Amino acid sequence: MFLELRIFFANILQAFLNLIYNQKCLVCSCSKTDDLLCKTCSKDIHYLSSFAHRIFDNIPFYSATLYEGSIKKLIHKLKFNHRKKAAIPLAKVLFKYFQSIKEKKDYIIIYPPSYFLKSAQRGYNHMFLIAKEFSKLTNFKVNHKLIKKIKYTKPQYKAKNRHKNIQNSFKINEKELKNINNETILLIDDITTSGATLEEIIRLLKEKNINNIICLTIAKT
Repeated sequence: MFLELRIFFANILQAFLNLIYNQKCLVCSCSKTDDLLCKTCSKDIHYLSSFAHRIFDNIPFYSATLYEGSIKKLIHKLKFNHRKKAAIPLAKVLFKYFQSIKEKKDYIIIYPPSYFLKSAQRGYNHMFLIAKEFSKLTNFKVNHKLIKKIKYTKPQYKAKNRHKNIQNSFKINEKELKNINNETILLIDDITTSGATLEEIIRLLKEKNINNIICLTIAKT
């Protein structure tokens, strides 16, 4: 009974705070609907087909949208403007698209980790935030420890040779392999251009005989 009362009053307090401090759309800054992404900016998002957009070493690559408009602004705000709440609408976009994919299996979510100095500089790992929000929507577990980035690399958009830039920069955590059973790896990322980052992680996973993998990104260029 006490817990129910706490939840009841917490909901009233949250509703009151929302009434006073309306959330603003992260893209256009309007506060008409109290959404992190308003309906007008949502209409700017064009979802791609639910078929694999490319295949690499028998692994399908899916991308929810093109890297433009509202999606581009949300990703930019999350990565470069410290707007951590942008992870919420981005995860929702990913989830909406994921529901259209016919491959329904048991998944474990992983993502390309940042080098520790990069995370320290930014103050957070943006893909960790997206993975966490996506996990809430899907109920799939996130494995934060399976893949580790062991060296600093240039941002991929600045690298002349993206495959060479990212080569040998990740490592498998051997202790975490025991936590991978019959699940399919759902490898998510924010943007794919050449696919070099995801391909490098796939190579590592396959070396450990992990072959059930699907790649899913929010956007592609």
